[in-house]
Amino acid sequence: MVAKLEVYFMAAQDIVRNRTHQNLFCRLFTSRIATDFQKLFHVLDASVTDMEWVVSLYEPQNRGRSCCKTDNSVSPTALVWSCIANIEMGSSLDDRIEACDRLASLVRHKDEYKHIIVEGGVDSLMKLLKENCPLVAHIAAANTLCLLANEDNEGTIMKEMVSTFIKSLSKTSPISKQTQTADLVASIAERNPESKQHDLIRENIIWQLVILLSSEQSTLELKISCSKALWKLAQGSVSNCQTLTETKGMLCLAKLVAKEQGELRYNCIMIIKEITSIAESDNGFRSSAFTSSSPAAKAVVDELLRVIKELDDIKLGVPAIKSIGSLARSFSAKHSRVIGPLVARLGNTDQDVAMEAAIALKKFVSTDNYLCSEHSKSIIEFEGVPLLMKLLNSGDKSTHPHVLALICYLAQHD
Repeated sequence: MVAKLEVYFMAAQDIVRNRTHQNLFCRLFTSRIATDFQKLFHVLDASVTDMEWVVSLYEPQNRGRSCCKTDNSVSPTALVWSCIANIEMGSSLDDRIEACDRLASLVRHKDEYKHIIVEGGVDSLMKLLKENCPLVAHIAAANTLCLLANEDNEGTIMKEMVSTFIKSLSKTSPISKQTQTADLVASIAERNPESKQHDLIRENIIWQLVILLSSEQSTLELKISCSKALWKLAQGSVSNCQTLTETKGMLCLAKLVAKEQGELRYNCIMIIKEITSIAESDNGFRSSAFTSSSPAAKAVVDELLRVIKELDDIKLGVPAIKSIGSLARSFSAKHSRVIGPLVARLGNTDQDVAMEAAIALKKFVSTDNYLCSEHSKSIIEFEGVPLLMKLLNSGDKSTHPHVLALICYLAQHD
């Protein structure tokens, strides 16, 4: 801003100097000079307004307020830099967070703002991201940085962010720092779907989170945070799910589902649900991750079946049933042990559980499954038909379409 103001002053000085030494030829173009000077006057006036705005930032009573103003007379440069100034020296943490949020709003609004922020605001946002402050401030800074990183062709912003996360998640970092960083990664994955697909996230962060999740030294709180981050990273991402299955992530998840309770177990089952959901729609991934010879896949399936059979917990049972249904095309005709628990859940008193069981079984007997006839026989052998008829007669109407479809498939293969 100061450099631009200097250029404008120099241009004005040149016009004045030329006017004092003008000759006959110049006098012929007086109107043109007047027009140029008038334009320059408006530019100078706007620049002076910008400088007054900048100077006001250093007045204690204005800190934390200036970036909230929406006065049309304020230029984009002044507005952005007022926010950056508040991030750097806001009188309170709330002011700094508000400035981050305002920058994020400006990034979404116009490319002109984005270029100015990239030029002068990235360092301030990174500084806040690395400070020892509450999670809410880190989330605000990271959210703005992710919006900028999505347009950063060179990837420098994401590289620095990931480098910060890796350092914070390392074994030498305090557990409190590891926990807060895992929570931050979860927030980024949830708020910025584009950012979680970045190669640097997949190649570095997932691996670090799996290590912490499987470590005996990690606290319960840290494991919960890591599991939530992995869950959000896995949602709808083929590449992230592939990375999870290529590490020791699957075995780790199976072990935690087997021995843990509460939120940690739930998060692990939700990670499995996301992985199996991707496997259902991606034949290549399903073939590589859920082969019959894979110990990790077998361990996961065993735990899912145990949850379905032994735990009378709707919150855990529904995603477990969905996961088995998503893997319907992975099971051979010999895997009738998978069918039995699902058929039994058709008689569950909770309609959501019964409906999910019907939906899952439908995937076993649909014509898309080349073993549909064999699976149909297994359902009939486990006395699934009487349970289906009971659901049709007394169950909730929302279950009827799924139950009818399942009955039709069974009749077709009978």
